Amino acid sequence: MKIAIPSTAPDLDSTVEHKLGTAAYLLIVETDDMSFEALDGPPSSSGPGAGVHAVSMVVGMGAHVVLVGHIAPHISNALEKQGIEVVTGMSGSVGKAVANYVQSRSLGAAAEHEESQIEQSSGGLWGEALGRGLRQFYSLLPRLVGVILLLGLFQGFVSEQTLLSMFSGSALSDSFWGACLGSILAGNPVNSYVIGESLLSAGVGLAGVTALMLAWVNVGFIQLPAEAAALGLRFALVRNLAGFVMAILMSFVVVFWAGGGA
Repeated sequence: MKIAIPSTAPDLDSTVEHKLGTAAYLLIVETDDMSFEALDGPPSSSGPGAGVHAVSMVVGMGAHVVLVGHIAPHISNALEKQGIEVVTGMSGSVGKAVANYVQSRSLGAAAEHEESQIEQSSGGLWGEALGRGLRQFYSLLPRLVGVILLLGLFQGFVSEQTLLSMFSGSALSDSFWGACLGSILAGNPVNSYVIGESLLSAGVGLAGVTALMLAWVNVGFIQLPAEAAALGLRFALVRNLAGFVMAILMSFVVVFWAGGGA
């Protein structure tokens, strides 16, 4: 890559000139091997056209970047229209300015590469998460179908009168019996949605269905021995009792929020 730098002398140890149009020399440095070509700067007779003359020199030498202390906006725009990068605020020796630019460019490229790797990795994680979700749904599908079939048998052998005799329509009674059923039954939480919809269709009130679904997820009397062995009997009893009570209380909240329907 070729870099053009206005300088005070025709060597890399010279100082970077503040302006492009008033520089004594223009160095074209090849960053691959730090070889350079020194050109005389615009003649003093150029006057206001010195900047335009300098642009012609930079473009003619095939430079890709210009390092300079300060540059007029119209000169900078003219260079950028030619696809030449302009970097201002440079000072010190020409060789050091080139080295600093190359180093900053390398760090920038490394940062972009790392960001790209992170994005690719993030995309891979999203894909992996999606795949796991689909596999989990596939594994749950037979159970869900089984629950639906069992519900069909349940509805065939248990009449609506029997169900409605258990769930009388009273919010307090329905929430209690719903919490009891949910605490005893065991299964995947997804299954409770299907059961809840079936009970609503059979005429069971919202309080009972809500309590059943909440207790299904938060209470597990059947799993109580395993939970007690893992976390302690006191913890298991308190957690399950609290879950049972909260299922009843939250069923009242849901019914009230829905407009008081049972």
